[in-house]
Amino acid sequence: MEEREMPIYQIWHSDYWKILVIDGDNFVHIMIKELLKDFKLEDKPISILSAYSANEALKLLSENRDIALVILDQFLGKESTGLKLTKYIREVIDNSAVRIVLMTDKGSSKLQEEGILNYDINGCEEKTELLTKKLHTVVVSSLRSYRDIVHINNNRIAMEQVVASSSNLFETDSIHQFISSTFCHLSQLVNICKDNKKCITNGIAAIRSLDEKAFSVVAGFGKYRNCVGRAIMDSLPIEDFMMVKKAYRVKDQIISKDKYASYYGSSSGIEGIIFFEITGNLNHIDMEILTIFHRNISAAFESLCLNKEIEETQREILYLLGEVTEARSEETGNHVKRVSKYSQILAEKYGLPKRDVMLITMASPIHDVGKVAIPDEILKKPGKLTPEEYEIVKTHTTIGYNLLKNSNRDVLKSAAIIAHEHHERYDGKGYPRGLKGDEIHIFGRIVGVADVFDALGSQRVYKKPWALNDILNYFREERGKHFDPDLVDILFDNLDEFLKVKEQYSDEEKLGDSASRCKM
Repeated sequence: MEEREMPIYQIWHSDYWKILVIDGDNFVHIMIKELLKDFKLEDKPISILSAYSANEALKLLSENRDIALVILDQFLGKESTGLKLTKYIREVIDNSAVRIVLMTDKGSSKLQEEGILNYDINGCEEKTELLTKKLHTVVVSSLRSYRDIVHINNNRIAMEQVVASSSNLFETDSIHQFISSTFCHLSQLVNICKDNKKCITNGIAAIRSLDEKAFSVVAGFGKYRNCVGRAIMDSLPIEDFMMVKKAYRVKDQIISKDKYASYYGSSSGIEGIIFFEITGNLNHIDMEILTIFHRNISAAFESLCLNKEIEETQREILYLLGEVTEARSEETGNHVKRVSKYSQILAEKYGLPKRDVMLITMASPIHDVGKVAIPDEILKKPGKLTPEEYEIVKTHTTIGYNLLKNSNRDVLKSAAIIAHEHHERYDGKGYPRGLKGDEIHIFGRIVGVADVFDALGSQRVYKKPWALNDILNYFREERGKHFDPDLVDILFDNLDEFLKVKEQYSDEEKLGDSASRCKM
């Protein structure tokens, strides 16, 4: 799970209440322990810590952030020491939740008034009266106040975290990343670690696409970290799998004493599952807040899946349009797929933002869309073109640009730039405008490299494919002339990835598929 700063929740011990007694007189400690030895509140006993000086008190307060009540002698060594210690607790240690009761002597009413008004003390009691049955009343009232304050503070922190986490999830653009991030945010909200240190949570995040029969683990944490790629049923113990299955059946979140499971569905058919173990208790958060967060996650998941469905539809349409264009010149549709993949690699390695990488990947398949207006006798001519014919072919860049330039969609705007500039040369000798260097949009420079790399190695009506060494020598010679030198370097540094794409989308496979269809 990725590193995240844990929220600073205030917690109290799940098994007992902590009370700190600060007094220099050991008799006071003995009496308080005796009076409270059988005390319980909400079926929890108390644990009494003792400090006999300000220094001992500071050490215990620093080590125990879950002290619920401090019973403090007003005259701890000096008259003002008790009040100064109170100020230190509130302002330096920054503990506003702990309840502080000041033990006073008779005749110190003025000091009591100053303490309550100026030092955020929650009560003053004469020591002789406190060391009676009245102690029970004071302790019950103080512990309940502490419990309620902590609960309110934690709910506020939880709501702030829900808002921040929801915002982050809505910005996620990958479904796998979304479901993994959801796991982290939910686990961080539910599992509170001692001293707010990073939790090692055992759990999984899983996805099932429309064409898959089972949920597949996309992220594993703790003891499940090696389960990525496996089915949920093969990863979880049967008891936990049944809990996940119930969450799937009710299409909601399921919470037990020590486990959490939630289901997320979408109208596109993609589904998600989160499961993890709860490491403590859920006293720090209202279930209503957890339900609100779950609903926010569900809305974000639906939105992301819908956007992905639209994006994939757009991508497929652009591929088909690119294939139709290539088919006119008797070239395979795999050319546009390879150019798209090559462009994606170049854009990522060049350091373009994720959105720009997405735009060039989707827009590059229709880089030659302007060829729809080029006559067949020129486009399909097997021999060398005349100067006049070549000038007509060159117009496909401007035609493509004019077809796409008026769109308000970023993908088609990007496609217009690519169509217009992918035949420009880095040295300014390209067409249609003779742009030079950085005057050429980075999209045009990238697709220019991807298009030529693929075209040289592909069969065309007017040429045979070049050998790889000849292609690489050409790029070496044209580095800084035809092509952006940085992009040529990226090509050579990542040649294995380019060759993998070439093999995956080979023309032979496409032609073989076509031949098979013809025989049917």
